[in-house]
Amino acid sequence: MKIDGKLIAESIKILLKDKLLSLTEKKIIPQLAIVLVGEDPSSLNYVAQKQKIGEELEIKILLCRLKNTDSQNELINLVYRLNTDQDIHGIIIQRPVPIGIDREELDNLVIPEKDLDGFHPDSPFTPPVASAVVKILKWVYKGVRSSSNSRSDPEFPRWLKDKKILIIGRGETGGKPVAQTLEKMGIRFIVAHSKTNNLKELCLTSDIIISCVGKPNIVRPQMVADYTILIGVGLHEENGKLQTDYNQHEIAEKVAYYTPVPGGVGPVNVIYLFENLLKFMV
Repeated sequence: MKIDGKLIAESIKILLKDKLLSLTEKKIIPQLAIVLVGEDPSSLNYVAQKQKIGEELEIKILLCRLKNTDSQNELINLVYRLNTDQDIHGIIIQRPVPIGIDREELDNLVIPEKDLDGFHPDSPFTPPVASAVVKILKWVYKGVRSSSNSRSDPEFPRWLKDKKILIIGRGETGGKPVAQTLEKMGIRFIVAHSKTNNLKELCLTSDIIISCVGKPNIVRPQMVADYTILIGVGLHEENGKLQTDYNQHEIAEKVAYYTPVPGGVGPVNVIYLFENLLKFMV
């Protein structure tokens, strides 16, 4: 079954509109600053989605663009100005960042109270991509529960703890924040990466596969079962279009649930960014 990320995002958007109405009554207009460096296709796609949702919610979006030839100091100075601007309520630095800057320094550039992506070690926010994955799994759980005749269905956390979960990839924008969030929830999982030799075996023995690589054919039809819940976080470009880590047309009939592109993880990821923006404003 295809997981409708757009529908899930719409349900969250309704709640955000109620929060925004409360802010409007107080004459407060939320403003999000997006720092975009270079022309990465997936970054351009995500920024466009954020601008679209911001427009729908009547949230101000300040897009600050840098070239990949700009210096590290230009990036640092830009973020400093945004950090100190009281009219800016949240900041994201769209990754990847093709400027030579240490990852730890990059994670610490945005002050914690404005770090909506949750990269700063003191950020109070759950990374939107991790919130999106958990929300999608809740959606699946509700679907499984509604179709069950059992009177002793477990609650979502217990259901999730009973599942064998595999995260493929450990990158800073996908696998790592998802893993950290599941760990905080007390959920056990296995992480596979480029040096994992038994990926097919791990996939076939997992109930939930969360693929966060951003390359084609990471998960193939022969690596999944009819009970597999497959969530594609990673994105890459093919023939001018963004695709996820598996051929969704080939794999659709092989799994129980899967996220498509477009309309899978992306819309839920973006809406949780705005949920973080409004979280401490109301």
